[in-house]
Amino acid sequence: MACYQAILKQLPVAVAILDKNLNYTFINERWTQETNLKSADILGRNIYKVVPDIPAKWKKIHQRALNGEHLQAREDVFDREDGAQEWWKWRVVPWHSESGEIGGIALMVEKITERKLLEIKMKGMINALNRSNAELERFAHICAHDLNEPLRTVAHYGQLLAVEFKNSLPPLAKKYLSHLRTSIKHIEGLIDGILAYSHLDATELKKSSFPLDPVINDLLLVLEKKIKEKNSFIYFEKLPLLYGDKALLSCVFQNLISNSLKFNKNDIPIIYIHHKENKSSFLFCVEDNGIGIEPNYKQRIFELFRRLHHRSEYEGTGMGLSVAKKIIEAHGGRIWVKSIPNEGSQFFFTLPKK
Repeated sequence: MACYQAILKQLPVAVAILDKNLNYTFINERWTQETNLKSADILGRNIYKVVPDIPAKWKKIHQRALNGEHLQAREDVFDREDGAQEWWKWRVVPWHSESGEIGGIALMVEKITERKLLEIKMKGMINALNRSNAELERFAHICAHDLNEPLRTVAHYGQLLAVEFKNSLPPLAKKYLSHLRTSIKHIEGLIDGILAYSHLDATELKKSSFPLDPVINDLLLVLEKKIKEKNSFIYFEKLPLLYGDKALLSCVFQNLISNSLKFNKNDIPIIYIHHKENKSSFLFCVEDNGIGIEPNYKQRIFELFRRLHHRSEYEGTGMGLSVAKKIIEAHGGRIWVKSIPNEGSQFFFTLPKK
């Protein structure tokens, strides 16, 4: 018993040993710290004398343990006299004498108030974040609706001007109308991008297993016009079976391929899609021979609306890479880039197998 007591003294939880009559026979240092009572005031005394106002609930627990039951609670809340609450993790078990008879009970108690308060705080922060995301999504929808309506009106009247006064408009007016149509198209792309981005937080991933090769082939058909305009060459090796949201992961590859097509001034832009299989994930790479990225911009390119070039030089909304990043992270992966200015870029990203 002396050996066991030496071990119990070192435990980080409060421990008390009571005999059959519920008299204290042993307590460790943590017990005295948690109860603010000295050993001399406890040892040899009955627990109900030491704590005369002990709740009836605990008296029942003590009796059940004396009858051979093992009882425990992962968390139990107690109201203090000052109105504050404390959370405890406890266990009450019988101990047996050398003859095998129940000699009393052992109480083990661990104070988990700090951990519980942290959990409550985190839960509150998560709820606040969810409310904020919901409000942002509603805001995005309202903005999109309020912006689309006047935008359609402007586009309509611009079209009427271009058609009805086609033969009488001076060259400068036609140039202004062309700029107007370009600006409207850009704003429409921004609105669609904002809606798509806001939807990602609320979208439940519809995961399934699917082959990636047909997805890439379909994307090449969708992007066929751009590919031909740029005189591009896109090739890929045999790609694996993926598990994830097919529509969203297709969007990732489309955004990365489109990005590589856009930022490429070579006579023959080349894009190479390949992968490596690891134990629990796939590592993908979309590689190009484009304009590359300066080292200090490698992280900033994934920021929402981040543009490194003026719209007059490269069209777009600055959302493609941020949307791709968000989708990849929602699947439990990550994305990064390696690049040499004027030589090309390699966009790497991981996706779990399951």
